[in-house]
Amino acid sequence: MKNPTYRNMGDHTECIQIQYDPSVVSYGKLLEIMFNDHYSYFRRPGSMQYRSGIWYQDENQKEVAEKVIEQIRQQTGREVYTHLAPLGEFYMAEDYHQKYIEKSEVSNRNSIFGKLFSGGK
Repeated sequence: MKNPTYRNMGDHTECIQIQYDPSVVSYGKLLEIMFNDHYSYFRRPGSMQYRSGIWYQDENQKEVAEKVIEQIRQQTGREVYTHLAPLGEFYMAEDYHQKYIEKSEVSNRNSIFGKLFSGGK
């Protein structure tokens, strides 16, 4: 399905696309922030729309993600239900979904987004 919408997702998953400077924050650090703040990776996905996922751009990112997932498995003894796949075409959400945290009156700076906006601190 081309150009999915919030009301008509088809087999797409809601996600964020992060542009980052690897000289400032590493890909591994971004994954660490995600997994420390995003606990749905322990639940079996109920729908494609809300599953936990990582879409990598190259083999290095894939290897880093696989290592992080394996570390979580080893540390917790639990299965990690995070979908791992190559990045395909990315569709931007509708305008009203863009920059949601910045637009929100109640901005949670302790959330994953707050940590990303503050450089991961």
